[in-house]
Amino acid sequence: MSVSHFGMKTILVIMLLRVNILSAFSLASSATIASSNTGGAGAHVPVGKDGEGAYTASTKGCFDVINTATPMILKEIENIPLTCSDGKAFHIADYGTADAGTSLGLLSKMVQAVRKRIDDDEQEIVLHYEDQLTNEWQSVFNHALGLKDVQDAYNNPVTSPYSLGNVFVEACGVGFHNQCYSSNSIDFGLSFTAMHWLSSFPSSLKGKKYMHAARCPDDEPALLEKEQAAKDWLSILKARAKELVPGGKFACVNFCKSEEGYFLGQTNVGASMWDSFQSAWDQLKDQNLIDEEERLGVSFPNYYRSKQEFMEGLNQIPEIKVISIEEKIVRCPYRELYNSGNTGMNAREYAEWFVPTTRSWSHSTFKNALHSNREDKEKVMAQFWENYMSIVEKDPSSHGMDYAHAHIIFEKV
Repeated sequence: MSVSHFGMKTILVIMLLRVNILSAFSLASSATIASSNTGGAGAHVPVGKDGEGAYTASTKGCFDVINTATPMILKEIENIPLTCSDGKAFHIADYGTADAGTSLGLLSKMVQAVRKRIDDDEQEIVLHYEDQLTNEWQSVFNHALGLKDVQDAYNNPVTSPYSLGNVFVEACGVGFHNQCYSSNSIDFGLSFTAMHWLSSFPSSLKGKKYMHAARCPDDEPALLEKEQAAKDWLSILKARAKELVPGGKFACVNFCKSEEGYFLGQTNVGASMWDSFQSAWDQLKDQNLIDEEERLGVSFPNYYRSKQEFMEGLNQIPEIKVISIEEKIVRCPYRELYNSGNTGMNAREYAEWFVPTTRSWSHSTFKNALHSNREDKEKVMAQFWENYMSIVEKDPSSHGMDYAHAHIIFEKV
């Protein structure tokens, strides 16, 4: 492919991105945004340079999470009502897509499954990528258009669905807490490890012992985060109920607090990621890099719902019928590969390989705990991650980040 062709494609991508961002800002004048609900924009700040795809490169466990959910989703493709056989495009929306790299393999399989259903290899498919305004949109297009290669946790190449032809790529920066697409327009919606982020930030754990709601004991719950999560889940469900076509499906694979009390990074295997976070953060005070207010200043703006909490919201939306809901644990591929003995890594190399996957989604929250007038924030954060790597290096075989998810499928009736 010629350099001039790539140049023209880049120009078209930038033009499309500008149109979608302008559309998002136009929507910002609506009553929803006017009431200060920004759809969670700013809750998570990407850690890498836009265009480099650092999130996908550092979150290999997400590939395993999506692979675990893939059979469930392809099964629904087999019986979903299809109206695309009369010449209409089939519309798939990926909500909270981050930089779009981890879902590419699944989306390729979905495109192929839809075309197989109707025996038409030319069936048009539209992929709608959704995330917050501050997302890595250049990375999204680099991945979605196949301009940047993607590999899973096991170094297997992941094919972009765009390469299948007659696949059209669009982006939306409205935020999934709001309605993102026109009513009755989406055939199949997806969301992976995204809808635990809150639309507003109670920050009720600042000044307290625990930095995340999931860590709070039953007699000290993070009530404000719990209440916000319940409101957000209803908003999410109402928006999806409007967007889906009748008979359309939605697959939500979201972080949860399981019936056993397991959640992201804290299961029955290995060391608790949250214990390590706390120890590494507390060390900063011992190193005279933060004060007590900063030590107690971490409050994650997200919430891991229980199965009961998911169902409480789902049962309030008459337009939605739950097809299935179950909890699943996916083991950390970094720890599993290291313990297999096949990586050839020493303890320090493993720490430097594993820790970035925890950094990819938490860095901005820790950084926000530092006093706003500090000019050395990145220096402090670099020491924090060094503290964490030193903890991992002492006992690498026990450190990982297991995933605890609720796998939910519902349809619009």
